[in-house]
Amino acid sequence: MRCLLHRNSPLPAQRVGRPISLSLLGLSLFALAACSPPVETRGNPPDPVILGEVTPGQTTKDQVEALLGTPSSVAPFSKNTWYYIGQKTERFAFFNPEVLDQQVVAVIFDDKGTVTEIRRFNQKDGKEVEVVERETPTRGKELTFARALLGTLGILGRDSLNSGSGYTKEGK
Repeated sequence: MRCLLHRNSPLPAQRVGRPISLSLLGLSLFALAACSPPVETRGNPPDPVILGEVTPGQTTKDQVEALLGTPSSVAPFSKNTWYYIGQKTERFAFFNPEVLDQQVVAVIFDDKGTVTEIRRFNQKDGKEVEVVERETPTRGKELTFARALLGTLGILGRDSLNSGSGYTKEGK
């Protein structure tokens, strides 16, 4: 076996330490990049330059669709209002996502299909909606453990489980 280093020509300490320090630097940069939270864009926010081409009083529904694409949503009570909605969020680990930017553009048409107005909304225009957490009671009889067990063993018929009386159709 032949040794690549000659006894009389040792490697300088600077050359040996340089690859290790560069490797550590690269690894630490990779670790920092891996820890940065991802930014997600959702929806269909229109490009402001293209949106500028939509002129109230002149642009039709077909032209708006050709310029901006299909709307994210259409108003439920008026088919003459189209919404283009876009949102950028950032999520770090398992925490809830943080909204970085939110844009809503409402394009309103008249009955002839011509744009009458364009409204822009951002995150500051939004309002928090409180979700009501209540349950609607359902009618019916709850199945007890004993009735479920007897029904599984076949002692009680299916009809007696559904009726809640404990008797089969024959009255037994």
